[in-house]
Amino acid sequence: MSDSGLRELLNRHFAVEQVDADVLRQMAGMVRDWLAPEGKSPYPVTPIDDLLPLFADLAPPASGMAPAQVLEELQRKLLPHTARLNHPKYIGHMTQALPWMTVLVEALAAALNQNQVKIETAYASTLVEKEILGWMHRVVYRAPDAVYVDAMRAKHQALGNIVNGGTMGNLTALAVALEHALPGVRKHGVYAAMQQSGQRGLAVIASARAHYSLKKALGTLGLGEDALHRVPVDADNRIDLVALEETIAALKRDRIRIVAILGIAGTTETGAIDPLAALAAIARREQTWFHVDAAWGGALLMAERFRPLYAGIEAADSVVIDGHKLFWVPMAQGMVLFRDQASLDLLRHNANYIIRSNSGDLGQTSLEGSRRFDALKLWVSFKLLGEGGYATLLGHAAGLAAAMRELIAAQPDFELTSNSDNFILTYRYLPPALGQRLAQLLAAGSIDEAIILNRQVNELNARLQERQKANGHSFVSRTVLERAPFAEGITVLRVVLSNVYTTPAHLGEIIAEQRQLGALLAAC
Repeated sequence: MSDSGLRELLNRHFAVEQVDADVLRQMAGMVRDWLAPEGKSPYPVTPIDDLLPLFADLAPPASGMAPAQVLEELQRKLLPHTARLNHPKYIGHMTQALPWMTVLVEALAAALNQNQVKIETAYASTLVEKEILGWMHRVVYRAPDAVYVDAMRAKHQALGNIVNGGTMGNLTALAVALEHALPGVRKHGVYAAMQQSGQRGLAVIASARAHYSLKKALGTLGLGEDALHRVPVDADNRIDLVALEETIAALKRDRIRIVAILGIAGTTETGAIDPLAALAAIARREQTWFHVDAAWGGALLMAERFRPLYAGIEAADSVVIDGHKLFWVPMAQGMVLFRDQASLDLLRHNANYIIRSNSGDLGQTSLEGSRRFDALKLWVSFKLLGEGGYATLLGHAAGLAAAMRELIAAQPDFELTSNSDNFILTYRYLPPALGQRLAQLLAAGSIDEAIILNRQVNELNARLQERQKANGHSFVSRTVLERAPFAEGITVLRVVLSNVYTTPAHLGEIIAEQRQLGALLAAC
């Protein structure tokens, strides 16, 4: 490229003094419009296959485009076909409406472009990250002040890692747990470590509601997905302690080493919280690692009214919490915390040009290398909202969940299928005639007929959710839960009641829409 070509490129795309004010205003308008709670449809109505012609270019553009042209493409190709997570009738998943300033802070983090792997590319931002980890560690573990004073100064230990979400957090925690169970496995590999241990296999134990990221983590660590032993849940979707004890006994008989016992503080499907104190005691008895996946529910520790639900979490060796869920920050932001500052030493790496020994570089104990300054989003959110603001937001979500619970209970044609204390409910459309017939068949022991009828109810609810999504007026998700005697389980509708713009009136409208759709589909 000639000097003149380079100068033109720099002037157009790098030199801030050359920024077109109209383009900035247009971009700001797009962001402001998107953050408005009321919009068109909460969910895209164009079938995704019909969008393929908009994205049919087989190679990147040969020549660059003017910024205004790029914005035009965004407005034509992307924005009309994107879910509006801040719409009051979008209540199907865990991602949130956002405080407007956190969106601007996301842009600031991009402009700063810090690489958190080392202080040389993350100077003050290293301290921001350490401070937010200290704040969150205090929320979970409530250690003495001296612990957090020392952690800020420490150059060779860390309270945890900022990660991009629960998947990386769980992978990090289980990597530490594996090295703790089999010292040297990180260097010599699983095969050599197993030979030295005299064990026949390795296991991680969690409930049937455990997130699928655990299987990915175990596959990545070389234990294999089958190393995850899923324990049945009780009627409240919490791990069944009797079944857990049976699983532990069977593994010990087979000389299978238990690497970790995992508790869930807010399951993805139902929001259930395992009996953490009991799990902590069992893990301590078995001298194994106790990890808590609190990616969804951990934020509730910010409000004292919810803390009793999490009794025992302070005994966990490691805890994962996501910021981009109930801390209302942009995707993606999470953290993994360790009770003992020395735990992450089991993952320590050093190199000659960065993450030198005792350098204070955060990358010394992180599985990731280059990493964004995502801690800034949560740090600013704490500054903006404070503990009181988070308590208010969580209280609003609790009120919505209570309203939805009461609403479903009052409907003759809906059945509440799971309840939780952290804002996730499941239910299904069950017309009275079908519900009565199903109950009669089960009472009479006509299991085969009941299974056939339950299959029809499952299909009805799956079609209802698909039709509701296609109409685009509101959005809920769906999943499948176990219920005896149905091997196929029951298909249920799932709502996540943390949208700050949703009101009980919106919930009533959603139920009314579902009733109308269900009746039409049932008549077909």
